[in-house]
Amino acid sequence: LVLAVVTHLPNTLGYHEKRLEVIQTCIESMTKYAPPHSLIIWDNGSCEALKQWIRYIKPDIFIESNNVGKTNARTAIFRMLPPETLVAMSDDDIFYYPDWYEAQVNVLNTFPNVACVAGNPIRTSFRWGSENTIAWMKKQGILEVGRFIPDQYERDFCISIGRDPQAHKRNTVNDMDYRGVYNGVYAYATSHHCQFLSIAGRVLPAMVFDNHAMADEKPFDVRMDNIGLRLSTVQRYSRHIGNVIHDELRKEIKRIC
Repeated sequence: LVLAVVTHLPNTLGYHEKRLEVIQTCIESMTKYAPPHSLIIWDNGSCEALKQWIRYIKPDIFIESNNVGKTNARTAIFRMLPPETLVAMSDDDIFYYPDWYEAQVNVLNTFPNVACVAGNPIRTSFRWGSENTIAWMKKQGILEVGRFIPDQYERDFCISIGRDPQAHKRNTVNDMDYRGVYNGVYAYATSHHCQFLSIAGRVLPAMVFDNHAMADEKPFDVRMDNIGLRLSTVQRYSRHIGNVIHDELRKEIKRIC
């Protein structure tokens, strides 16, 4: 098992003032609730404050790079690993709940031909990169369609990205959730590029280099869906933080940790 995080913190001023704490919370929660693993951190041109902290925690591999973009960093990480490696890939602003690994690997090991498993179901992510996964569930006769994702999950996600929850609710009033059950295990027919568990060699065709520091991730999701099933746990085991730890999430983190 390899835990891999791509970090980026150009400075600790203004927009980035609270982000060092976000990155620390991400890496600490991810590693705390994982079984024995190796930790890879690829840093994209961050300031010395973050790099000093990363050196302090002593990851197994620490790559100090210019800002080549998350997509290129992720591609390089997957290409450097043996094909059988189990990889938990993460942005640097994700909070991990206890048992996140056990829940995701259970889905990965239960469903056939899985490309990736995320721990944070988001309603709008069914809109792209899920076509083949939904079709497979439908063919197997295990597809359920409805409004299953709790409103609280959607609200928390909106807050983390600065989106108005009420406007989001209105804009997604016609969106449905797609889930299936296979050998007694439930999963949503979608995943998320911000955080996922995968097998390195299986998804290499989806890992490509590009020329953009902030690339559109939708083509990546589509490529993964063409490789195998893109799935999420039904319960939330990871959560997008955003640029600052909001008060409600801070209280939850204190309660859990």
